[in-house]
Amino acid sequence: MNARGATSGDPTGQGSEPASEGNYVPRPLRSRLTYANVMSTLAVFIALGGSSYAAVTLNGKDIKHRSIPGTKLKRNSVTGVEVRESRLGRVPRAAMADRLSADASADLLIKCPLDTFAIAGTCVERTGHPPASYTSAVFECLQVGTPQGPGRRLPTHGELKAALTSTTLAPGGELTSDVYPSSQFPGELDVLYVTSQTGAVALTANRYEGAKAFRCVTDPIN
Repeated sequence: MNARGATSGDPTGQGSEPASEGNYVPRPLRSRLTYANVMSTLAVFIALGGSSYAAVTLNGKDIKHRSIPGTKLKRNSVTGVEVRESRLGRVPRAAMADRLSADASADLLIKCPLDTFAIAGTCVERTGHPPASYTSAVFECLQVGTPQGPGRRLPTHGELKAALTSTTLAPGGELTSDVYPSSQFPGELDVLYVTSQTGAVALTANRYEGAKAFRCVTDPIN
């Protein structure tokens, strides 16, 4: 009876203390369970679980205001989408920028011959030429700056209209390079010319009697 009781109470055969089904731990494993082992294992699980929780649930509301220094941000990670440009201060060296005229600002971007000014991506003569027919005006512009340069040309309507924001239209209007078949003189051309400071237009014949003042334009030299 006693031997059978000892066998059922001590599966290892090395003791007489009864073992229940709920608290049975093999002796080799029990001998290795120390306080340090248990605490280090718990620390690993807490650390792994905590970082996973932060990666999944951390958002802007959890970050203290102004707690992340600029040196911790990845380079070029902050773009115009995140930055409110109206809050940006003036660049110290650009303090004089507001005092530049439109002509001076354009000259900084486009370099033009001295007798012209930059507008609409081209260089427009400051002073107009006396009235001439379209054909005569084209040849006169071609002669300007040659043989050192390729010569000049008449402005398009858009270029001349833009130029008139910075200069005065010659009396009687100015020629453009825009031409159309003449409805009055078959086989000849009618020329678009600007009639007002705001860019209104009309047609004139490519003849002596249709002569108008003009100014030449040229490409930037930079």
